[in-house]
Amino acid sequence: MKAPSKITRELLAQAVAQSQDGITMVDAQLPGLPLIYVNEGFEKLTGYAAAELIGHSYRVLQGTDTEQPAIAALAAAVRQAQSCVVVLRNYRKDGSMFWNELSVSPVLNSEGTLTHYIGIQKDVTARVLLEQHLHQSNLDLRSLNQQRNSLVQPDPVLGLRTREQFEACLLELRSTALRTRSALAIVLIEPDQFDEFNQHYGRVAGDECLRMLGTCIAKSFARTSDCAAHFSGEQFAVVSLSSDAEELRNHVKKLCDKVRDLNIPHSSSAHGIVTVSIGGLHRQPDRETAATTLLQRAKAALQNAQHNGLNCVQITS
Repeated sequence: MKAPSKITRELLAQAVAQSQDGITMVDAQLPGLPLIYVNEGFEKLTGYAAAELIGHSYRVLQGTDTEQPAIAALAAAVRQAQSCVVVLRNYRKDGSMFWNELSVSPVLNSEGTLTHYIGIQKDVTARVLLEQHLHQSNLDLRSLNQQRNSLVQPDPVLGLRTREQFEACLLELRSTALRTRSALAIVLIEPDQFDEFNQHYGRVAGDECLRMLGTCIAKSFARTSDCAAHFSGEQFAVVSLSSDAEELRNHVKKLCDKVRDLNIPHSSSAHGIVTVSIGGLHRQPDRETAATTLLQRAKAALQNAQHNGLNCVQITS
């Protein structure tokens, strides 16, 4: 029986070069993580010659389409020298868009120092388009059922999504977080002592107060990956991809400050102005935990914030 061929560096290099998948390597020790190698499969995938890409950042394939949740997830993994798999909108040399499944892995030297990243790219356009079609079909069916049961109410707060749209965003971003192994942030916001506000100033003033709060929240969560909504009554909700829990906590604290800066009079408040309490969840979801369960945990955090007093923030994991 013939012995198996010996694995040599030359054989490995030939296998990488001839792979049908795009294979790239970047220098992790240089600013911007420039490409130092692309194989023929990557050239065919993108339409670029290797000489046009070597020395440049992989971001050239995103062009101006940089506000993608997957890019934020990829950047977070790179900062932590972790592996990750993301699906990106990339653009070939001729400008045509394709969905690229990018698997990135860190490469360490014998001393354990990060030196490079290796990336493997696949064109998954057909798969993503099918998923989008199925997802939209499910959303359309769900929307029709909700309208039939009179569950969809018009949103009185201009500029924000409805509860139905929020729940759809939550499902979509949870799916993205599972696929990219990134963290999901769910934030619930309520004005403090709002019943007393309505009783004292009237319903018209209450609606105007909610409109001002909604505008403030929308401006605070304006990224493409953010979904801010008027959830119910006087409650607002936000869902987004978030790479850092402390960063989220600081961001919502700043939102509390911005609400106070609106200086909306509230005679029943100890502050004399309208304030908000904020509760939220920041965690990497798992397939066993449903989106409704994640939302319930965010609601529990909001209740804790309200029980701790006015103008409080509670973010849990």
